[in-house]
Amino acid sequence: MPQKPLRFGWFAGVATVLSVVACYGSLVFISALGALGIAIHLNETLWAGAIVLFAILALFGFVLGLKRHKVFWPIVLGIAGTLAIIFAMYVRYDRLVEITGFVLLFLAAIWDWRIRQSR
Repeated sequence: MPQKPLRFGWFAGVATVLSVVACYGSLVFISALGALGIAIHLNETLWAGAIVLFAILALFGFVLGLKRHKVFWPIVLGIAGTLAIIFAMYVRYDRLVEITGFVLLFLAAIWDWRIRQSR
C-alpha cells in the first residue's frame, strides 16, 4: 500500500536554508547598508540565536523524516552540523567550523529529502 505524502517533508530543508540566510543573508544586508552609508547595530546574541534556532528546527525536521523512513544517518549528519554551528556561535568562532556545520546541515537535508522521495 503506498504511503501518503508527508505534509512536512519540506520542513528540514526550509529550516536549513533559513539558518544560512539568517547568518549570511543578514551579513550581506548589513554590509550593503554600510556601503550606502547607513549604519545599523545588530544584536549579535539575537543574531546567533536565530541561526542556532533554525538549525535546531532543521533537526526537528530530520526527526520527522526519521519517523517516516527509519533511516537515522541524515539526523546524525544534522546533529554534527548543528553542533558545529553552535560551537562556532557560542564557544569559539571559527569560519571554517561554521561553514562545515552549514555544509553538513545541507547534506543532511538533501539526504533526508532524497530518502523521502524514494519511498
